[in-house]
Amino acid sequence: MNAIIKNKLIITLVAISSFFCSNSVFAQSSKALETIFAIEALDLAAADLKNAKNAKKRIKSLSQAIQSYEETLAILRVSVRDLTLQQAQLQDVLDQNENEIMQFLGVLATVQKTPIAGHILHPSGPLATARSGMIISDIVPVLQENVNQLRDQVMVLKQLSETQFTAQSSLKTGLLELQKAHVNLGRAIANRDNLPKRFVTDPEKLETLMKASKDLETFASSVQSIAINETSVSLPPVSDRKGNLKLPVRGKILGKFNEPDASGIKRSGIVLATDPRAIVISPTAATIRYLGPLLDYGNVAILEPQNGLLFVFAGMDTVYGEIGQVIPALSPIGLMPSQSDEVDKIFKTQANIYSGKLSETLYVEVREGSEPKNPLNWFK
Repeated sequence: MNAIIKNKLIITLVAISSFFCSNSVFAQSSKALETIFAIEALDLAAADLKNAKNAKKRIKSLSQAIQSYEETLAILRVSVRDLTLQQAQLQDVLDQNENEIMQFLGVLATVQKTPIAGHILHPSGPLATARSGMIISDIVPVLQENVNQLRDQVMVLKQLSETQFTAQSSLKTGLLELQKAHVNLGRAIANRDNLPKRFVTDPEKLETLMKASKDLETFASSVQSIAINETSVSLPPVSDRKGNLKLPVRGKILGKFNEPDASGIKRSGIVLATDPRAIVISPTAATIRYLGPLLDYGNVAILEPQNGLLFVFAGMDTVYGEIGQVIPALSPIGLMPSQSDEVDKIFKTQANIYSGKLSETLYVEVREGSEPKNPLNWFK
């Protein structure tokens, strides 16, 4: 074997072996498999969403189906993000090692084109021929192993690309279906006429209170003053479920009770990070004490599950219901904002597709009497 070819082969094999040892084909494939499972789960959730549209208890069924769909969609969103990162990492490694791979393939082509006699006979004599044969016998298995691994890496890259395309299509369809579900929910709530109304709002008192309130705390402490012609309503007690109520929205705790925010301001509630357009529900049956815009909090819902107890949710974009209504547990009360209502615009922004970040925030406050309490003592 030519000494130049031999040296080039040895150097290239070291580089290629290092390249393959630093990457796991199985790890890459598992991400594609996770994404496929997420796509299948989204299909099942979509079927539930379709059935909920025609359910007898339409609003309740739609709310539950939308929550389930949001959770599945969030899993798929994270899977697409992880899959894209894996694909980019693998492509980067292949690109960075392109020269070594080309040398490797060039050496393989040279070896394959050399006549058989060239592998057996060496111009320096029998001893050199024997050494050359020993080198070839040592190197050929390594060559074959690296060829197999390179083939696997290329196949995984192809699999990742195909799965990513399918996942992106499912994610886009999923977002559109969720938009349709929100529209259907809004229509169902607009046509709802069977909820009892506990009181009507005194518009003058409401206007006076809003002008006098400098913050959410002031408004919430006096919100009962806006009610006129109030009737007594008996709601199921909630004290025995303290600590086990479901959070009003799917998300993660971003700010804790009485924890200073970035500006150093302590808040009397918690902040939940949520997905755009996430549905917000009432954890219990409750009277809607207030529903609508307030100061710079966005849309606010103040619910009264029982006398002396208020749940305050602030930061919604869309709200459902009317002040004074008594709503059942798990009723939808609003939707979180969105950076864009157009799915195409969402997909043009790389960060929105793959970041998996919860970009919206809901402020949650619990007031017992006139005192704010830690919401995490009420919600699990």
